[in-house]
Amino acid sequence: MFGKSSKNLEREVAGVVFPNPLGVPYELKKRRFTCFHRASKAGFLLLNPPKDHVLEWVKSLKSNTEDAIRAVDVKTDIVRTFSLVYDFAHLLIIDPDSDNGIDATDLPDTVALLEELMSLRLCYEHYTPVFLRLSHGTTPEELQTLLDTCQLSGVDGVAVPTLSMFYKVNEITLGRVPVICMVQDAEEGILALHEGVSLVEAMPGFRGLNKLLKTLERQ
Repeated sequence: MFGKSSKNLEREVAGVVFPNPLGVPYELKKRRFTCFHRASKAGFLLLNPPKDHVLEWVKSLKSNTEDAIRAVDVKTDIVRTFSLVYDFAHLLIIDPDSDNGIDATDLPDTVALLEELMSLRLCYEHYTPVFLRLSHGTTPEELQTLLDTCQLSGVDGVAVPTLSMFYKVNEITLGRVPVICMVQDAEEGILALHEGVSLVEAMPGFRGLNKLLKTLERQ
């Protein structure tokens, strides 16, 4: 099984059992995966399809990930990419605006996009959880609207850039929505999980993977 696992480390989130709650970035280049040397200890891979040649990327993905839990970040040509990667992901994270945040003028488009994707999901035989990635630029009013849309349309959870945004999401949803939170080191990861975050996502330069896993395993 990919990733370090024990009963203390396992997490079931949106119907998917993760061997441990930490995800790390993984990159596919020239039909081979390159990653942090520590990726084999992580609970899941965070994958980013290329802007072009998504279909070729999916073919390589199918033959290279073995038993790894795969969370795919969908941020360009979203509807088409969603359709192509759906069958090969354990979790999809929709990122409608990765550069500038979700502005008020973008909000109706984001709501419409989520509704379209949730309707599209009905066309598939199996169920893949879908999360919405929230940005730093999201205002409290926009956050409320987006979370309402997620709950009404069937989006399974959200991914947030900071622990402070997790607290806001948790307050609005009363803790009923699974949350993935970015963290930069072991201490922040441990704190986030203690506070109720479902999974943590390693930022570039993440420090202390072994410390995080050993601490969680002892608890």
